[in-house]
Amino acid sequence: MNPVELWTPQGSTYVGYQGVGFNVETGVSIVVHTFQFRDPVTGRSQVVKIPADPSISPSHIEDMAAQALENFLLECRGITSKKKPTASQRKEIGKQLKEFKLYAEKRRESTNNRIYYKGV
Repeated sequence: MNPVELWTPQGSTYVGYQGVGFNVETGVSIVVHTFQFRDPVTGRSQVVKIPADPSISPSHIEDMAAQALENFLLECRGITSKKKPTASQRKEIGKQLKEFKLYAEKRRESTNNRIYYKGV
C-alpha cells in the first residue's frame, strides 16, 4: 500500500500505518492504521488501530477514525460528567435510605421474608 495522507479530526493524530500480513482467503495485504486520540477536557488519551485492505478507500478509514473518536469522547466525558448531589438531593436520598431500612427491618420480622402484614 502506498503512503497515505489521512485527514484527522481535531483531537486526533494520525500516527501511521504498518503492514501486518495477508488475508488467508484472498491473499490481499492487510495494514493497520494507527490513530492517537486525546480528550482536552479530561486529559485522557488512547491509541486506536483500524485494520484495512487496499479495497477500503481512505475516506472510509477517515470516517471510521472519526466515529471512533466520537465514541471515545462520549465515553470519556460520560465518566466524569456525574455531578455531586445538592443538599436537597442528599436529604431526599437520606429519606429513601431510611424508608428502605425500615421496610427491610419489617421484612426480617415477618416469617416468610415478605411484607404481607405489618411486623409485630
